[in-house]
Amino acid sequence: MKLHHRARTLRATIGITALLICSAGGVPAATAGEPVSNDVAFQSFVSELKVDEGTRAALAEKFNELSETKQRSFLDEAAADPLSVMEFEDASEPTLSAAGGIQSRAAASRYTATYPVNANMFGITTGTFNLRYVFEATPSAVTRNLECTGWFSGVGGVWSINSTSSQYISGGIGTCSVTHRMSFLYKGSAWSANKHHQLSYRGTTLTNGWLKNV
Repeated sequence: MKLHHRARTLRATIGITALLICSAGGVPAATAGEPVSNDVAFQSFVSELKVDEGTRAALAEKFNELSETKQRSFLDEAAADPLSVMEFEDASEPTLSAAGGIQSRAAASRYTATYPVNANMFGITTGTFNLRYVFEATPSAVTRNLECTGWFSGVGGVWSINSTSSQYISGGIGTCSVTHRMSFLYKGSAWSANKHHQLSYRGTTLTNGWLKNV
């Protein structure tokens, strides 16, 4: 069952977008009124991302492929609202595996569901929101919750990311719900964003899975 939104541009994001030119464009001050080029502005942003060299080069290459007009539009949009330039895409469908291996699912009662959602820029992954849900179930109903965990992996920049989780069973449907709370202070500006990450199963059947703003 495919219940997710792909390549959704959401108005909340992780640290790398927050670093995008948050204060007066977030670029180095030009000397004697000299205008700062798009490339210099973007390189200033990339230097703060704390990504590896391969990702840094890939991001710069994608930016350079844009026309000058689109580069400026990107930088202006980021300056006006740094929470608007990321894309969130399911890294894969939520997967469910049974204790002892997927082949023994019919005989097993313990299951582990995993659900990663990538944070992308220009189609390049810079981090991943992760959710893991462990539960016991019959084919038609969840009978016991064992674990509900959420975390973020990848570049965080100056973001502080705190993930809290809850789990419950209602009408045979088991749910793992995670809230990712993100905040930071950068050049005197405070920013925050929250993401709600959730998976629900009726027995061994997925009923919903998503990551959205809250």
